[in-house]
Amino acid sequence: MKKSIFIFILGFLTTFVSQGKEKKGVILTIDGEEVPTEEFLYLYNKNNQQQNQPLTLEEYLQLFEVYRLKVAEAKSLGIDTTASFKNEIDIYRRELLEPYVTDTVFFNQLVDKAFERENTQVESSHIMIIRTHNEARDARNRALLDSIRTELLNGADFIEMAKEYSQDKFSAAKGGYLGFAPAGTYPYGFETAVYETPEGEISEIVESHVGWHIVKPGARKPSLDFNRKVKSYDEVKAEVSQKVTSPFDARYNQIRQNLIKKLSDRHKNIDLEGKSPEETYNVLMAAEEEIQYQSNPEYRNLVDEYTNGSLLYEVSVENIWNKASNDSVGLRNFYNKHIDNYNWDKPHAKGILVLAQNDSVAAEIKKQITGLNGNEAIDLIRSKFKRVASVERFNTPKGGNSLIDIAMFNEEKEKPNLRNFSTYFILEGRIIDQPENLEDVKSSVINDYQDKLEKDWVKDLRSRHKLEVNKKELDKIRKKIK
Repeated sequence: MKKSIFIFILGFLTTFVSQGKEKKGVILTIDGEEVPTEEFLYLYNKNNQQQNQPLTLEEYLQLFEVYRLKVAEAKSLGIDTTASFKNEIDIYRRELLEPYVTDTVFFNQLVDKAFERENTQVESSHIMIIRTHNEARDARNRALLDSIRTELLNGADFIEMAKEYSQDKFSAAKGGYLGFAPAGTYPYGFETAVYETPEGEISEIVESHVGWHIVKPGARKPSLDFNRKVKSYDEVKAEVSQKVTSPFDARYNQIRQNLIKKLSDRHKNIDLEGKSPEETYNVLMAAEEEIQYQSNPEYRNLVDEYTNGSLLYEVSVENIWNKASNDSVGLRNFYNKHIDNYNWDKPHAKGILVLAQNDSVAAEIKKQITGLNGNEAIDLIRSKFKRVASVERFNTPKGGNSLIDIAMFNEEKEKPNLRNFSTYFILEGRIIDQPENLEDVKSSVINDYQDKLEKDWVKDLRSRHKLEVNKKELDKIRKKIK
């Protein structure tokens, strides 16, 4: 079972209305660690919202005990202290925190501005110096662009200066002319200079991910004049939401700087002197994470749910899923002991299906596999004919595969589309009434073996971990639910 699916089963990460101040209550104690009532109620309510037939309080308590025993086991093994696990949780906490600290007013202002630009196209020209990533050379180039701008402000001809100095060769040949372009065409900083510099005037130097620019806007025309569909406000908002997550978009830094200011005002006791912008951001976000975790039940419950769900996943992989798949001796012994449980109610077709690109390829495969057993034939086909043929074992009842129905059960059906293959043939094909060996029912045996391992594991966990239920707290919950 994949981790994302497992945590999804544990509960959707939906908005949750906190249960007052239940955090003071303790529903369980495991190995001396108190489990808050708040967590229990959060998961109980979420679970019952997702079930067609909600569990009773007692039924869910049994599941919750097992869940928390497995988390305790993961902690006793030190899974929560590994660098990889801690890094994963830190990343998640940071991602989860963002909605709680985002300045929606500031973000909506960016959306409003983008939507306003959507209705107008602006003619523009520019002079560009390309970034080289050589610090000394870039400093000289930036100084050159400063001097070019000074000359332009003193009356130099923009077209001639662009032809002589601009490193955007395509537009330089036209005197830097870029023509009309809709909003969103250029990097955001460049676009802002185009839209906010008055027509015919010279912009400040604008930095983009490719270099530095001097922009000269021209005429303005409605977007509708260009027969261009204007995006709706919601479409623009969705686009801005996506773009502001990229460090290459100037709005990414605008939002971050706005957030730093907001958090600096909130955490005035933190000394930020001498710290870089990135260090400042990380220190403030760490402080905000801790405050949100202590004071915001919604955030705390989501963090705990993901953290404990991840611990549960990691410890279950080792004790159940991997063990059931990799313990070949244990799996075979389990199968032999319960062999009578694995019978079929209908015959199965069993064999090897070979798909070939055409009849010539099929004939050549048959020639080369003459005298080989099934496994040898599969290996040869996959190594020598991998681009013109496909080979797989099958074991299926009638109705499980249209092609097998035609080939093995003599069903009159339309041949399915084989994509890149036009023909097929069967190796070692036969009809069997009951499984011949473990391989014929392996997936079912693995599932049952996992169930056995799960039961044995839970029994072992209960014997090794001290779990106590707070009966008084349970009574309070029971009365509250009623």
